[in-house]
Amino acid sequence: MKIGIMGGTFDPIHNGHLYIAKRAKKEFSLDKVLFIPTGVSYMKTGVSKAEHRYEMVRLAIKDYPDFEISDLEVFRGGNTYTFETLEELKKIYPGAKLYFIIGTDTLFMLEKWRNVESIFASATILVADREGDGRDKQSKKADELKKKYDARIKFMKAEPYNISATLLRASFKIPSPAYRIKPDCPELVAKYAEEHELYSQFPMNDDEILELLKLDLKPKRLVHSLGVRDTAVELAEIHHLDVDKARRAALLHDCAKYLSLDDKIKLCQEYDYPVSSLELDNPELLHAKAGAALATEKYGVTDPEILDAIRYHTTGKPNMSPLTLVIFISDYIEPGRSHSPRLNDFRVLAKENLAKCAACILEETCIYLEQRPNNKTKAIDPTTKQSYEFYKIYLEAGE
Repeated sequence: MKIGIMGGTFDPIHNGHLYIAKRAKKEFSLDKVLFIPTGVSYMKTGVSKAEHRYEMVRLAIKDYPDFEISDLEVFRGGNTYTFETLEELKKIYPGAKLYFIIGTDTLFMLEKWRNVESIFASATILVADREGDGRDKQSKKADELKKKYDARIKFMKAEPYNISATLLRASFKIPSPAYRIKPDCPELVAKYAEEHELYSQFPMNDDEILELLKLDLKPKRLVHSLGVRDTAVELAEIHHLDVDKARRAALLHDCAKYLSLDDKIKLCQEYDYPVSSLELDNPELLHAKAGAALATEKYGVTDPEILDAIRYHTTGKPNMSPLTLVIFISDYIEPGRSHSPRLNDFRVLAKENLAKCAACILEETCIYLEQRPNNKTKAIDPTTKQSYEFYKIYLEAGE
C-alpha cells in the first residue's frame, strides 16, 4: 500500500492543501492520503484548538473517499514531532510505503526538524514543484539532502496555487460585509470557522493586515508603506511612543489609495468626514480621510489615535498628537523618497524634534504647492495652510 501523508496545523485547511493532495495521489498512484492535524506544535504558537482544526479537516475531506483523517497527533501528549508520527504509522501500516507531502518552503526547513534522519528513513519526501519557486535551488537542496542523509526526495508537478493561510484567517476578520473576501477554503470549513468564531473573535494582526494590503496596493505603493512603517517604528522608539500603534498606522496610512472616487466619497460620508470642492477636483487628496474610514471598515481599527494619524498623514493638522506627527513625517521622509534635496536634513531633525521637522516639511510643501506648474488649481488644502500657520512658530523661534 502507498500512503500519502499531509501533516500540518491546518488552521484552517484550505483549497491549496486539497489541491496538492489530489496531485500527489494522481501522480504517484497513492492508495490514499492521510491528513494528520498537529496537536501541540513546537514550531507554531497561537493556533486554534486541535479539536477545531481536526473537525475542519474532517469536513474538508468528507467527500473524498481516498482521503482519511488521523488523530495520531491531536491526542498525543506534549509536543508533536513528525518522526514519532511516522514511526507510529509504520506500526499501524506494516509494509506500507509512506510518502510525506510537503511544500517547497518546507524542503529548506527539514534539517531543523527533530530527528530528521528518522524522517528520511521512514518516508519518501514528495515536494510540490511550483513554477516560480526557484527550481534550481530546490534541486540543489534535494541533492544535498540525498547525499547527506540518503534521503528519497521526489518532485511532483503542480500548477501555481499560491494561497496564504495568514490571508485566509484575515478574511474571516474583516468587519464590514462590503469589504469581505471569500475565504479560499471549502464552504463547510468556512461555515464551521464562522459559527465557532475561530478567527473573528481576535483582532487582525500586522501580518494579516499586510496580506490584505498586498491585494489593495500596487507593489511600489506597498514598498512605500513598508518604508513608512520602518521609519515610524524607529521614530516611535526614539521618542518613547507606542511602537505598535505607530506600526499599525504606518501600514494602513495609504490603504484607500486605489479606491475609486465614488468609494472614497461614500466612506467619508459614512464617517462624517467633510469632502470639500477642492478634494472633489483633486480626488487623490481624499485617500487619507477615506483611509481612516477603511481602516475601521476592512481592517477593524477603532483606536482614535491611529485613525487620526491616518486621516491627517498628508495635510497634517494644527496641534498634532505625537503619533500623528510621526506618521506625517514618516510618510515624507521614508527611505524610498527622493523628492526633496533637504530629505537627509529632515531625517536627522525628525529624531531630534518632531514639531520642528513637521514645520520644515509643511513649509516646503506650501512653497511647492504654490509654485507647481501646470496645475488645475493653485489652491492648497486649507488644513495644510492651518497646519503650517500653527507649526511655523518652531521655525521663527529657532526651537
